[in-house]
Amino acid sequence: MLLEKRGYEILVACDGIEALSLLEKHEHIQFVLSDWVMPNMDGVELCQSVKSNDYNRYLFFVLLSSQDDHKSITLGINAGADDFVAKNTPVDELDARIKAGFRTLDLHNQLVEKNHALNTAYAQINSDLMVASDLIGKLLPIKRSFSDIELAYVHQPSAAIGGDMLGCIEFDDRYIAFYIFDVSGHGVASALLSFSIHHTLNTLQGDSATMYTDRQGKRQVRKACDVLASLNRTYTINDNHGLYATMVYAVLDKKTGELDVAFAGHPPLIKVEASSGSIERIGESGFVIGMFDFATYESTSLVLEQGDEVWFYTDGITEAQLGDEMLGEEALENLIASTRGEVMQDKPSLVIERVKR
Repeated sequence: MLLEKRGYEILVACDGIEALSLLEKHEHIQFVLSDWVMPNMDGVELCQSVKSNDYNRYLFFVLLSSQDDHKSITLGINAGADDFVAKNTPVDELDARIKAGFRTLDLHNQLVEKNHALNTAYAQINSDLMVASDLIGKLLPIKRSFSDIELAYVHQPSAAIGGDMLGCIEFDDRYIAFYIFDVSGHGVASALLSFSIHHTLNTLQGDSATMYTDRQGKRQVRKACDVLASLNRTYTINDNHGLYATMVYAVLDKKTGELDVAFAGHPPLIKVEASSGSIERIGESGFVIGMFDFATYESTSLVLEQGDEVWFYTDGITEAQLGDEMLGEEALENLIASTRGEVMQDKPSLVIERVKR
């Protein structure tokens, strides 16, 4: 056979049915050169069958026919043929077309291999992100009750991992800090900066962001504004690749009920009075952390009575889309008010559920 003399390995089938059997048995076959007229199953039917079945590989199909009119060519191409060759085509031209077909197959196979490599890499990255998400979840507060203080929260990042974080620091029997922050962006970079800030806040030894030793050698809790200033110095000096964080940091004196709170570009707190149910927004925005080295921060002080609630949140909830509009702070306040009388630990989840309705 002429093609064998040119170095091709040829497997011959008497008709289309036998050709399909060969394709099933020999997984290395990727090129089919088929006559149009054959018994039992002609070339067009064979082409349609080959293209409609999944052989887990691409099959380049060339129809060979004595008919080279426009109608026949159109019929063959519409059946799925990759090329159409007349029987009177010179051998050199047929050889050139076959080589062109194999070049197409090579490119296709390379693309398949690259896609497989990308899918494998994506699966690994996705697996790593799930592990990272689980690890970040383990950083969230486990303890929910501190003497007469109860902590309830919901943490639902918009992606597998992100820059939202909340926490509390129980310094001693008298002072406890609560914080929430939101690193700009999403994904690994935001999560890493979030972890770094969380670690910095929870490092209590020495002259840390949250504690210091006074001249008498006693450990003291820093004011909220000083904590934000310390964080800003740390993360403005370091290259954060354009990332920054908004934050609320508050220190509660359990003895007096005084809450010392400072803001860094973050939404205000929402205070709910137990006695009247009245709602009040607390705090000014301030400078974000990690962007401006000249930034200064101020503390706001308020006194909490028994049963009062203070809600911390990120803009992820106030910017939640409800139809064509965002939820907004006023609607959030109404949702918080609607939880009056509910069990404290259920309240954050109830708000989220009502946002999703």
